[in-house]
Amino acid sequence: MASVNSFVLAPIGELHLPRSAGPAKGASMNQTRRVAEAGVAVREGRIEAVADAETILKEFGDLPRIDAANSLVTPGLVDCHTHISWAGNRADEFIRRCRGASYEQIAKEGGGIAASALAMERAEPSSLVENLLERCNLLMSLGTTTIEVKASYGLSPESSRKEVDAVAEAATQAKPTVVATYMGAHAYPSGLPRSEYLSLLEREMIPYASKHTRFNDVFCEVGAFTVDESRKVLEWGLVCGLRPKIHSDEFNALGGTEMAVSMGAVSCDHLLKVTESGINALASSNTIAVTMPGTAFYLDKPYADARKLIDAGCAVALGSDYNPGSSQIPSMAFAMGLAVSRMGMTPEEALSAATVNAAAAINEDVGSLKVGERADICVWPCKRIEELIYEFAFIKPIAVFAKGDRVV
Repeated sequence: MASVNSFVLAPIGELHLPRSAGPAKGASMNQTRRVAEAGVAVREGRIEAVADAETILKEFGDLPRIDAANSLVTPGLVDCHTHISWAGNRADEFIRRCRGASYEQIAKEGGGIAASALAMERAEPSSLVENLLERCNLLMSLGTTTIEVKASYGLSPESSRKEVDAVAEAATQAKPTVVATYMGAHAYPSGLPRSEYLSLLEREMIPYASKHTRFNDVFCEVGAFTVDESRKVLEWGLVCGLRPKIHSDEFNALGGTEMAVSMGAVSCDHLLKVTESGINALASSNTIAVTMPGTAFYLDKPYADARKLIDAGCAVALGSDYNPGSSQIPSMAFAMGLAVSRMGMTPEEALSAATVNAAAAINEDVGSLKVGERADICVWPCKRIEELIYEFAFIKPIAVFAKGDRVV
């Protein structure tokens, strides 16, 4: 559709916004604003004003008007955890899991991350960029306007550079905002001693990735990286200017969450097995607790206890974890629905988790539609946030604006 970089969205049936000042922690996640008969003015891709529809129409009558009288309007959704840079697929593994094989068993037999690493080694750079852009467009069509993308399947210096370059190139072309994270410490490549791969990460792979990415992530898990190894990986990233993130407490509680919080990690992600100690560490810090109910759904695992995390005072975010093996779920609305129906969140908490808190998990200042913010907006074919959650399995926005441009 044609760009409408400056416009008025009014009247709006229900404008529903999370708190506007930074990430919401604990009870404040439920403190959202519902505004009936509202209006939003956008000029040159930025939020110019939010007020009642009458005021907006009077003060910004020079701008084109878009009617949303029968719709719910929210900030564009933020997906703060994806692995959408991948080649090939792992459909056969999914069928094996349906027949009883576990994720861990498949990984031990050379499947899982290792299979995606092999496909990454063989992939052409141009196909990686093309596939990334297609997946960005898919997420955008489902309401996501800011996407974290992990370069996480290149497990050799050559493959890692190829993937990092592909993510950087896609970021320059994608309509949604793309935030790049490096995750060379996703798994150990077969046939290489652990000490040698750690040395490659320190000397070559992380320094190169730091030129094109913002964060450094590590998978702290049995069969992946130990707590001590994970600490080293995160320290090497800090030396190169990359903020730390961690996959922790997904299948086993090893202490990775507490370690990462002590290092000032921006986020700890997964947390299906997080302990009281980990929860307390998160609650007393600025680290975001990122939960991905789609992964638990797809793997048939117990869900992270979002209710317990929120009640303890944590800032909880949602991500899709869209990836080729453990979460073929690109919809953040689906994640929000699972968060309410399976993880104990309220609809208001789910909105906060998918906007301002997810934005905080990737250091992006979006998700609240405050004045001056990037105009990332979703218009939904329903009238209330409760209806969006109720229809989570199939709902899609009828209009999406990214940086003020109408992209859906």
